[in-house]
Amino acid sequence: MDPQHENDSDEAHRQEEKGTIITSALPTITETLGGGNAYIWVPNAYFLASIATLPLFAQASNIFGRRWLILISVALFVLGSGLCGGTSSMGMLIAGRTVQGLGGGGIALMINIIVTDIVSLRERGKYMALIQTAGTIGAAVGPFIGGVITSQSSWRWVFYINLPIGGTAFVALFLFLRLNYDREQSWKERVTRIDVFGNAVFIAAIIAVLIALTWGGTIYNWETYNVIVPLVLGFAGLGLFLAVEWTLVKEPSFPRGIVSNITSAAVRRLSVMESGIDTIPIFAGTLPFAIVGGILLSKIGRYKPLHLIGWVFVIISFGLFSLLGPDSSTAAWASYQLLCAIGVGLLASILLPAVQAPLDESLAATATGVWSFFRGFGSVWGVTIPSAIFNNQCRQNAVRTIADPKIAQMLTGGKGYQYATKAFLDSIENPTSRAQVVDVFHKSLRIVWYIGTAFAGLGFLLTFLEKEIELRRKVDTKFGIEDEEDSKGSSGPVEPETNV
Repeated sequence: MDPQHENDSDEAHRQEEKGTIITSALPTITETLGGGNAYIWVPNAYFLASIATLPLFAQASNIFGRRWLILISVALFVLGSGLCGGTSSMGMLIAGRTVQGLGGGGIALMINIIVTDIVSLRERGKYMALIQTAGTIGAAVGPFIGGVITSQSSWRWVFYINLPIGGTAFVALFLFLRLNYDREQSWKERVTRIDVFGNAVFIAAIIAVLIALTWGGTIYNWETYNVIVPLVLGFAGLGLFLAVEWTLVKEPSFPRGIVSNITSAAVRRLSVMESGIDTIPIFAGTLPFAIVGGILLSKIGRYKPLHLIGWVFVIISFGLFSLLGPDSSTAAWASYQLLCAIGVGLLASILLPAVQAPLDESLAATATGVWSFFRGFGSVWGVTIPSAIFNNQCRQNAVRTIADPKIAQMLTGGKGYQYATKAFLDSIENPTSRAQVVDVFHKSLRIVWYIGTAFAGLGFLLTFLEKEIELRRKVDTKFGIEDEEDSKGSSGPVEPETNV
C-alpha cells in the first residue's frame, strides 16, 4: 500500500509503467499546477480509461485485426504522454492521462491477445511470464525513475520520456508486425458489427462505479448520496449491460459463453523513494517465479496445482506481513516479500491460459478482454477496500491511543491514509505523540493484512472448484502470423490501406 496518495490506481494497475512512474512526481506536479483534490484524478483517469474500454478494444480487434488496434493504442499512449508533458493546467493533465490510459490499456490487452493468437495454450504460460516480467520491472523502477527525473530535471520529462520510446515502438510495429485477419469485409461492413449500445452502457456504468470508488472516503463519506447514487447506478448499468449482451446483441462484446465456462512508510517512516527501493524484493522475486510458473505449465500441462501452490504462498506471506512492525528487521521485510513474490509470480503467468482453456479459439480475444477487465476492476476494489479499512481502523485507534486531541482529530475524519506518510510523522515534534501515531498506523495496517489473508484464503478454496482441462498444443485461429501469400492480398473487397 502506497501511503502517498489515496485510492492510487497506479499500484492497482502495476502492469503499466506509466501508472507508477508518476507516483514520485505527483506532489511536485500538484504544487506546480494546483487543482486541489483534483490530483486524485491524475492516476485514476488513466486507470478508468484503461479498463472501461477493454471489451470494445477486444471486439474491435476481432473486426479490424490486431495490428491496427495495437498501432492505434501505441499512438494514443504517445499522444497522451505529449499532452501531459505540455500541460498548463490540472484539467489538461487529467485529459492527457485519459488519452494515455486509452492507449495503455489497449497496449496491455493487445499484447495478450497477439500472444494468444500465435502461441499454443500449452506454451502460453511462458510468454505470459515474459509479459509479467516487463510489467514488474516497470512497476519496480517506475517510482524511483520518477523521483530521479523530478529531482534532477523537470517533472514534464516523466511524460516526455515516452515520446521517443513510444515512437520507436510504433515504427517497429508498423514495419515488422504482420498478422492475419478477415480481409473479406469492407470497412463499412466492419463498423456495423461493433456493439455500440452495449459498449456505451458498459463504459457509462464503469465510469459511475469508479467515480464512486474514487470519491468514497476521500472527497465524500461512504454513506453520502454522492457515493451511493453513482455506485448503485453503476451496478445497475452493469446488470443492464449483461442483459442486453446475452439477449439482444448479435455479436456481443461480452458473450455468455465466456462466463459459463469459466507496508508501508507509515510504520517504518520511509520516503517515497526509500519505500520504492524497499519493495524491490517482491518485484525482483516475482520475475523468476512468473517464468518458473510459465515453464511448469508448459511442462506438466496442469494449472490447478500451480494455482493452489501460489495461493498457499500468498496466504502465508500476508499472515507474516501482519506481524511486521516499526522494529522489524530488514531481513524479515525482505524474506516475507520474497514469499509473497513466489505466490504472485506463480499465479501471474498462468491465470489467462486457465481462463482460455475451455473456450474455442474464436473467443480468445473476447475472453482476454473480459479477463483483463475483471483483473483491472478487481484491482480497483483491491485498493479501495484496504484504504477504507485502514481509514476506519485509524479513526477507532486514534481515539483510544493518541493523547494529543489535535493530532487525533486529523486521523479520525477518514484521512488516515492521506496522513500515512514520513513527512507527516516527521512534522510531529513530540516523540510520544509520534510514537502513538506510528502505533495507530501499525495496528490499522495489521487489520488490513488480516482481511487480505482472508481474501487469499477464499481464492485458495475457490480453486478447488476450478475444472482441470487439457491444454491444447496447437493454435487453430484465423488470426496469427501473416504468411507471404496473405501479405499479397486477397480477392475480397480489401481496402488499400489494410493490405500492408
